[in-house]
This record gives sequence, structure tokens and C-alpha cells, in this order.
Amino acid sequence: MGCGSDDGSIIVTGDFHVRDVANSGCKSTSHTRSEYPEYFEFKACDGGYLSVNHVNASFNCAPGELKIEATIDGNVIKILETEETSLANCICPYDLYCEVGPLSNGDYEVVIYRGSFEIPAHKFSITYNKRLNAKYEVTYDN
Repeated sequence: MGCGSDDGSIIVTGDFHVRDVANSGCKSTSHTRSEYPEYFEFKACDGGYLSVNHVNASFNCAPGELKIEATIDGNVIKILETEETSLANCICPYDLYCEVGPLSNGDYEVVIYRGSFEIPAHKFSITYNKRLNAKYEVTYDN
């Protein structure tokens, strides 16, 4: 997925927007964490937007609607990924995508939350500029 343009899926929080929210659908069914590596890609888009691609995110096989919300507070971008329901006894890897912005050039902390804005799941430091193209692997302690 690449940088897109404004369409009907825009969520506005003040001057900060979330647009082009999409997901891949379930890529394969399992009862454990996906064997596929999980990672985040951050890329600069036109107009000061940041594309966020969460690859192989584990969610329930019957999640209902997968949603992405985002806010910004100073230089901290908070992104919330939620599933509407958890009706199946299995998990699937999904690719979740959105664009957030507009941003000014500079250093940001991107904090990813699951389910609620209470406990961060992942944190990344990025420097936003027109050349930004970063990939971060996700690792879990056993």
C-alpha cells in the first residue's frame, strides 16, 4: 500500500487527520501468533502525511470491523488499533494501513495502542521529512 489521497475515510481531530484506513483481511488462520514477521513501515507522503503500515498484526479471525484512530499531542503521535469483536478461537495476520497528518519536519514518537489508549504496545522514534522510509521489526519476549 502506498500514499494515497483524500477519500471518504477521513477522521478529523482538530487539524490532524487520519485518512485512507484499510486492512488486508485475514491472510491465514492459526491458533498461535503468526509465523510471519510482524513489522511497521513509516513513509513520508505528499502534503506532510505519514503512511503507517502495520504488517502481520495479529487479530481475531472474526474481528468484526478493524478500526484505526489517531491523535497527536506535541510530537507524540498516538495510533489505536481495535477490533470490534472476538468471536472465533483463532488469530489471523492482517496488514493495517493509514495515513496521518499533516506533520511538520522534525522528530516524533509514534506510539501504537491495542484496544484502548491505556497501555502502549509499541513505540518508535522517527524523523519526519520527505525522505522518510523506515521499517521496524517487532519482537516479543517469550
